[in-house]
Amino acid sequence: MGQQTSSQYYSVPFETNISPPLGYGSQIQVYGIATGNRFEVNLANKRGDVILHVNPRINDRELVLNSAPGGNWGNEERKSLTISNGQQFNIIIMVTSQGFKIAVNNQHTADFNYRMPFTAADTVTVKGDVNLTNIQIYPGFNQYGQPLQFAMETPVPINMFPGRVLYISGRSNNNASRFEFNLLTSTYPGADVAFHFNPRFDEREAVRNSCQGGGWGMEEKQGGFPLQPGQPFEIQIICFPEYYQVNCNQQAWFTFRHRIPYQAIQALQVKGDVTISNVHAM
Repeated sequence: MGQQTSSQYYSVPFETNISPPLGYGSQIQVYGIATGNRFEVNLANKRGDVILHVNPRINDRELVLNSAPGGNWGNEERKSLTISNGQQFNIIIMVTSQGFKIAVNNQHTADFNYRMPFTAADTVTVKGDVNLTNIQIYPGFNQYGQPLQFAMETPVPINMFPGRVLYISGRSNNNASRFEFNLLTSTYPGADVAFHFNPRFDEREAVRNSCQGGGWGMEEKQGGFPLQPGQPFEIQIICFPEYYQVNCNQQAWFTFRHRIPYQAIQALQVKGDVTISNVHAM
């Protein structure tokens, strides 16, 4: 799924190439333990540009964001920080049509508007007072929205924001009983499920729900059931500020109000009696 190197700690300063190039939906995930006052994660290139500078300042309890086209630093943007010395942390940088979205410890922390094209970044560097335990780079989508990888049951990195449309094309199995699409808050087992969409052919119902801390919420079922076993479909999941709109074969089906903030979503998972032919996001 992503690029990563296996070792207890990476040597810092650390640098790795970005390949394939960044696209909408790309994620850079950095894991480690802060060991001093400051460290930094940079999306940069070999020409000397810093497209994004993420600089946790532990003593100041601030996250400083900046960029340096041609090596010339711009204005700093500051957000509150939840990283402490000696504690494990993760920083997730997501590429979206609106700019970079930065999450710290799985909580959306900041937005950073592009000051130069994100496609200019070809390296990730990590420097400073940090024990770097893992770094992963997940590919996004090309200009046509096509996915680079998809596998059943394996969470695929994805992010959601108002205006994003997630297209899922496939065919239910001839003897289909149930399948499900899950929007997850992490790619790891046990993640919260922000949106659980579970068509049940055996009950002719499409159940929607969410799961936080292992506890499922109240099911929603209204809206009918337009799917048929063995028939192709295209599902659209459209993110609005307050809810998801779900369409089936270009016809409105139902809405589902956010119970977990859309900013927390990091992955899509598909399970059950279905064959997926295409997943893309615009």
